[in-house]
Amino acid sequence: MKNIHTLLLSLVVLVLFPSCDQLISEIDAPPSEPKLVVYSVISPQDSVVEVRVYKSNPLFNKVNYDYFDNRFPPVTNATVLMSSGSRSVTIPYDEENETYRIDASAIDVEAGMHYVLMVMVPEFSQVSAECTVPEQAPPDIEITGSGFTQETGMEEWYFEFKFKDLPGPGHNYLVNAAILYYDPWMDETHNYFNGFKQGTPLVTDKSNDGGYFYYRTYPNAPVHVENSDKVWVSLSLIDEHYYLYAQSVNNFQDENPFSEPTPVYSNIDGGLGVFAAMNSVLKAVPFE
Repeated sequence: MKNIHTLLLSLVVLVLFPSCDQLISEIDAPPSEPKLVVYSVISPQDSVVEVRVYKSNPLFNKVNYDYFDNRFPPVTNATVLMSSGSRSVTIPYDEENETYRIDASAIDVEAGMHYVLMVMVPEFSQVSAECTVPEQAPPDIEITGSGFTQETGMEEWYFEFKFKDLPGPGHNYLVNAAILYYDPWMDETHNYFNGFKQGTPLVTDKSNDGGYFYYRTYPNAPVHVENSDKVWVSLSLIDEHYYLYAQSVNNFQDENPFSEPTPVYSNIDGGLGVFAAMNSVLKAVPFE
């Protein structure tokens, strides 16, 4: 219904302002150069370190877009360096995953440590960023309930949990839950999650310092429960860079046609994107 309303509004705008496109076509827009876009989130719990590098598409420029993959093509000729203290590694490009990728043991991502990322591409200025892995471990996940419901007319499984904010201000969290279930028809294992009925994936303690955060998942279809025996809950303590970036991306993707443009947060010096860190914990919740 929202999409229909948006379409009708667009048609009304075209009818009321039929000459807008002519006015825009007469404006000689100033040229602008693309920037490097870098995305990397590191964690002590990850087995690999990945850095994704792209080129931005400036306003009014023709988009070099891969419609089949629904994304911009990666930059493949970058020199990517990551360092911490006196240790520095060059991260090679992985053609299969289309990202710069290296085993995490090569750089040793540890809680409380500071890391510097530098990316160099011919014909572009060098870009860089810094981040520090949160030193504290995430709080404990407390399972408060689970069971089956028939809210949608068939028996589906849900569960509830909570966690308490760590002592002191300035904590940001990322919360996820997923069922790893086996699909016998495709002979594949899938990661499935249909969202929270209570609670949001991205939270901060700015208005809930020292308090509890409560969650309840939406019911999961029987096909997912029947081919799995547990659901995994992930709780990550994230740095300020990741929190601001994720929050700005959520605001940028708002479907409200009357919302104002929201700039996406970036801590990449000389470019766009984010280099951030998190410290995570996983908990398995068996179906009961």
